[in-house]
This record gives sequence, structure tokens and C-alpha cells, in this order.
Amino acid sequence: MIKRKSPAGRLPACRRGRLVLALLFLLPGAGFGQGHRQGLQVVLVARPPDRHVVASYEGYDTGGNTSVAYENRDVYKWSGPSPFPAESWGYFSPQGREIAYIKRDRDLGQTFTYVGKSARYLTAITVATGYGTNAVRANTYGQALSLQVFEVSGEAVLYDNGSDRTREAFHGFPHNRPGDSIAPVRDDYLAGEVYTSLGVFSGAAFPAKTDFGFPAGQATVPPDHPDLKGRFLQFRLPASHRIRLQPGKRYAFLILLDRRTADGGFTLANHYAGQYPGGHGIRRDGNGAFPPVPADPTQDFTHPDNARALASAHFPDDFAARTAIPPATNGYPDVDTWRDLRFYVQAE
Repeated sequence: MIKRKSPAGRLPACRRGRLVLALLFLLPGAGFGQGHRQGLQVVLVARPPDRHVVASYEGYDTGGNTSVAYENRDVYKWSGPSPFPAESWGYFSPQGREIAYIKRDRDLGQTFTYVGKSARYLTAITVATGYGTNAVRANTYGQALSLQVFEVSGEAVLYDNGSDRTREAFHGFPHNRPGDSIAPVRDDYLAGEVYTSLGVFSGAAFPAKTDFGFPAGQATVPPDHPDLKGRFLQFRLPASHRIRLQPGKRYAFLILLDRRTADGGFTLANHYAGQYPGGHGIRRDGNGAFPPVPADPTQDFTHPDNARALASAHFPDDFAARTAIPPATNGYPDVDTWRDLRFYVQAE
């Protein structure tokens, strides 16, 4: 287990390394055939749970668009000219050159430690929608959702990605490296943790507009509507396939949008400088390769010159192959190394 500190100049109590590339691992555990279960439910609840909560963190920022994202529209991450859809920024080389890449698919989640004295069965995980300008995007309602649960082992090692007190980060907020200073910790990431999948649970759907209190038949809800922000999404696991939490062990969950859709995705409330001592935020970012394969923003996304960049940006079409990609704290444009979700784990 690691105990992390704020990124504001303080170091986490884990080993430090200086490799630019490092590996995370995923062991098959229950497997991705027999380990894929139906029966997941997702409901909108009025308030966070207060019974049978065995791990939680309530800190959150009041802005930002850290999102679960799986869109069927490609976008270059690039500040320069392009005849194709693009938004700033790319990432940067050690020489300060901006490198374009294709916006990445993303699952989001959190690691946590079960500190109870006896084993209990995991029953539900509750998260909250975020407070950014894209809290819930237009085509998210009713979209299929899944939850993947892991056991976490191994020792976390902090890597600085080659940036330190003498060199600013190569990616991360505020992203505009030529015009703004990016703090060196903004591209730090953890490696060395091993994620063993305990199961993938499907069959749920993102709540409908009416569940958020909007009138039936309302065609459009602005993605930054106040009634979409800070709302609690409870993921209830099927009683027939519960996971047993063991005292002192670390676990993790990822939230997935099952299928690509136009203008789909939703934010999760999170605290970038999180202080949860038992874990950290995680994500599955594109095909899991880092850094993203550079793209040519002067060419179409489907041009042969962009074939590897396109594959780097997206999850495999095969769902089992997607869930076999291990989560990590590394991500583009931002890392989850210092981040914690607002979350509540319940077990009985």
C-alpha cells in the first residue's frame, strides 16, 4: 500500500524511479469469459450511502471534465492548423516540440483498501457526477454501462516521466506548455502494481433524463445543467456473483461505457490533489500504450500514416480484449496519480 501526498511539492511514500516507460500488469483472475457477468444495476440515489460503507473518499473539486469517454468521433489533440476536428493540446517532446495525437477512449476508476476485521461481500459502489461543463453529454442517457473489479497487489513505484524541478512536465494541466508552466508532477505516474480481474459486471444503463428530474420528452438537456452535477450513481452488483473482500487487501474498480456513441460520456467528481490514504485514481486509456502514438493532423484519421495512432487512441472492438488492458495512473492529457474519485464502497 502507498500513502500519497498532495502534488504541491511533497513526495509520496512509495519508491521513486526514473524510467520513462514502465509496465503495469493484469492477471486473468476469474477470466474474461467466465468472469463476465450480467445483472449489474445502476440507479440514481438522492444521497451518498451511510450504511455498510467500508471504504470512501468525499473530497472533490468544483470544476474539470475528467470523464468516462467512448466516442465514435475522432479528434486530434493539437493546437496547430488542421483541416480535421482538433482541440488543444498535444504532448511535448524533451526539445519542446508539440506532438499531435488522437483523443483517447477512457474508463475511470479508483483503487481502495479494505480495512475491515473480517471478510465481507462487495454489494455496491457509489460515485458522483462531476462539476465541469460536460457533466453528462447529450447521448449518454440510457447507454449500457459495466463495472470491472480487481484485486491489486505489488509495490507502487513513482516515475517522473523525465520531468523534475529543472524541467516542467511534458503533458498535463494547463496543457499549453509554451504559454503556461506545467508543474513537473503533472505527468508523474505509478507502475509496479498488479491488477487481477475479479469480474466484469454488465447489464446496466446510464439513468434516463427523467431520473434526473427533467420532463418526459425533453429533447435536449445542456451538458452543464446544474441538476446533472454532483448526482450519485450507485452500481449494484448481482447477489449471485458477489466478490469477497479480505481484510488488509487492496482492490480497484473501473466504470465503462460499453459502446461507442456520438457525443457520449460523463464526468466523475474527483479531487485532483486527493488525500485518500488507501489508494488512488486509475484509468484505462486508449489501447494502454504510452505515450500515445504520434499522429499527422494534416491527414485524415483513416489515412494509412495514422493507422498506428488511431489504434493507440481506441479500445479494441472485442470487449474481452478491452477489459484485458490493465488500468494505470498514466493518461493523456492528464494523469490520475494524485487524483481520488469521490466514492463509497459498500460490503456486507
